[in-house]
Amino acid sequence: MFNHTNILLLSFALVAFSIRTCVKDTNTSEVKDIVVPLEVKPDSLASNKNSFDECSEITRGVLITFCGSCHQSSLDSHKAAAIEVFDLDMKANWHTYLSEENLQGIARRTQNKSTITKHQKEAIATFLNLKEAQLQQ
Repeated sequence: MFNHTNILLLSFALVAFSIRTCVKDTNTSEVKDIVVPLEVKPDSLASNKNSFDECSEITRGVLITFCGSCHQSSLDSHKAAAIEVFDLDMKANWHTYLSEENLQGIARRTQNKSTITKHQKEAIATFLNLKEAQLQQ
């Protein structure tokens, strides 16, 4: 009887814990800004080449979804001024002409998109950090 009671209590605790962790907390506030720390040292850029390339490609994929209609020269909907900032059709070189101001614009435009995953947001932040460090060299 004692084991049966323990099993019942443990089961109840697990169910309560599962329900508590699965219920959306409506009291949390939305993230307002992506904070992009600028503490990347130029020496670390060479060792972060693969990370930069990977994060650049993830960022490019996200931007194709949200900004592609204006920033892809292959589309009829592209805008000439947008293509001057960056052309997502340039594949790995899409970010060549970005300025610090453009990086801030990318951060603003991607910060509150609910369909961007946590992994993608981290990759975007890493890309922005590393690109910022490149621009400061």
